Amino acid sequence: MSLPGKTMKIGGWNYHVSDQGSGDKVVMLVHGMPDDGSCWKYQAPALLNAGYRVIVPDTLGYGRTDRPREVEHYKVEKIIDHMFEIVEKLGLKDFNLVGHDWGSAITWGMVMQKPELFRKFCSLSVGHLGAVFSQVHSTPERMLEAAKTHWFTYHHTQAGMEELYMTNDFRYFDTFFVQHPEAEEVKRLIKETGHIEWLNYDIANPMVLDYLATAKDPKVYPNTTVPTMVIYPEQDMFLWPTQAIDTPRHVDAECRIEFIQGGHWSMLDHPDDVNVRMLDWFGSESYDVRANVKEA
Repeated sequence: MSLPGKTMKIGGWNYHVSDQGSGDKVVMLVHGMPDDGSCWKYQAPALLNAGYRVIVPDTLGYGRTDRPREVEHYKVEKIIDHMFEIVEKLGLKDFNLVGHDWGSAITWGMVMQKPELFRKFCSLSVGHLGAVFSQVHSTPERMLEAAKTHWFTYHHTQAGMEELYMTNDFRYFDTFFVQHPEAEEVKRLIKETGHIEWLNYDIANPMVLDYLATAKDPKVYPNTTVPTMVIYPEQDMFLWPTQAIDTPRHVDAECRIEFIQGGHWSMLDHPDDVNVRMLDWFGSESYDVRANVKEA
């Protein structure tokens, strides 16, 4: 169930956006697959109690936001534009940004495109996209590491995937989403409509094109100048540790990599660990600890 909020007309669609709290300290949190904004239900109260205004949209295809069936509406560039439109309409500036899963792919794009808007960034599980997609071009070991965890993105593009998830009373879904602490709620929401619109994110954005783009231009995903923290849960089934570890090479600012216990949905299964790190990160001043060494 989505967090309490309001309807905003964004990109021609009805977007559900939770906007709680007030003041100049702002955090915007963007969810991933297969969730809606309610996946931040443990982070929103902690941030509100710390004096932050908290913005949580349901992205296209989720929750109370419109759910078009046509694949072309889910191109990540369009979703990023939707997020910037929300930012503009709410008058946000110099604010903190958080993403998870597909929400991280969206928010990494935001901090690369318009870094001047953001004070700090926090990504759960997902490192800089340059680290994520370029590793397949480095060594066979890195390619295998990426392929073993990214297999599901190919899986989701195949005909029959929606039916496979729902058949036999969601047996395949239960196995695939075994790490999700609230899989039963996700299934309930799917049963309400009989469709799984969020599969369109993987269909509209085939990962092979990201591999191809980084093969042609290793800097296609540019460094960001936004201070960044990646929280990587060590039992994550869908992301691998070196893509998080390599992220500081792609951040021209302070960059923290925090390893915690938990599965892919760490904000739900280890919320205290996430909240402590997030509040510490947003509450501190940034500085660059890297040595300024001139070339000999």
